[in-house]
Amino acid sequence: MRVVRQASEVPREAGPVALAAGFLDGLHLGHRRVIDAARSRARAAGGQAWVLTFDPHPLRVLRPDAAPPLITPLPMKLRLLDGLGVDGCLVREFTPEFARLEPEAFVAGLASGLPGLAGIAVGEGWRFGHRGAGDAAMLFRLADRFGFAVDLVPPVESGGAPVSSTRVRQAVAAGDMAGAASLLGRWFGVEGTVEPGRRVGRELGFPTANIDALRELHPPPGVYAVHTVRDGVRGGGAAYIGTRPTFGADGRPVLEVFLFDFDGDLYGRTVEVAFLHRIRGDEAFPDAAALRARIAIDVELARTIAASCDPAGPPRAG
Repeated sequence: MRVVRQASEVPREAGPVALAAGFLDGLHLGHRRVIDAARSRARAAGGQAWVLTFDPHPLRVLRPDAAPPLITPLPMKLRLLDGLGVDGCLVREFTPEFARLEPEAFVAGLASGLPGLAGIAVGEGWRFGHRGAGDAAMLFRLADRFGFAVDLVPPVESGGAPVSSTRVRQAVAAGDMAGAASLLGRWFGVEGTVEPGRRVGRELGFPTANIDALRELHPPPGVYAVHTVRDGVRGGGAAYIGTRPTFGADGRPVLEVFLFDFDGDLYGRTVEVAFLHRIRGDEAFPDAAALRARIAIDVELARTIAASCDPAGPPRAG
């Protein structure tokens, strides 16, 4: 998948281009429906399907205090898009200057910069341009003027309500990993680099990878059954998020993962961690022996859960 920062950088041979537009945090089932619409439009036009997204989140520029934690930071978003068969991604930097761009100027820039704009697919509630002045009705008017089609995609519903990034965040924050997965169409996960830790797990007989992956959205403290990917190899594991209260909490949460059937050096490597089920919350134990005994139980529970979970995620709720 090709990644560019300006419409003019999209290669000429890509045209005509059908865009799926939006911030698309999480790439949940609703976002995937928008991408599917762009892919169908691209096939009909004999061109390519691209995604238009933004970096950083607009609220981090406009209202930093209100900006939500990201479900999918940009590197993860791009990797997931590549897996969805998208031909390319146009990542527009969201700056104060860009935020002041009027809706017509924004669309005109796409129409003139892309090698033949066949269509734009968006969710029904998508807004664009300065102060969000552009809506679906304006997009249709501008499409008539600039000669492209609009695919307005209705929300996907799950559990009797529209799928949204907000609902995903709420499910993850509650530790409801199956609920989050039913909205995402995959298990919620994080990824990060393995760093040196305090080696407490090794001393307890369960060596863990200390992963720097808690900068954005993550589940609440506790122990989880997980699936992992390291160097392209899939496996299971037991993950801990917390402040290690048994050994004197320092207030900074960590993510530590015990990888099943693995013995090696992962320092400096990237590991993906997909959360399947919360086994228990974080808690302090009277001593290391009591903690070791509980970890042994946690690991066996995590093995059973990981073995029973489809890597693709649970069935989607209706």
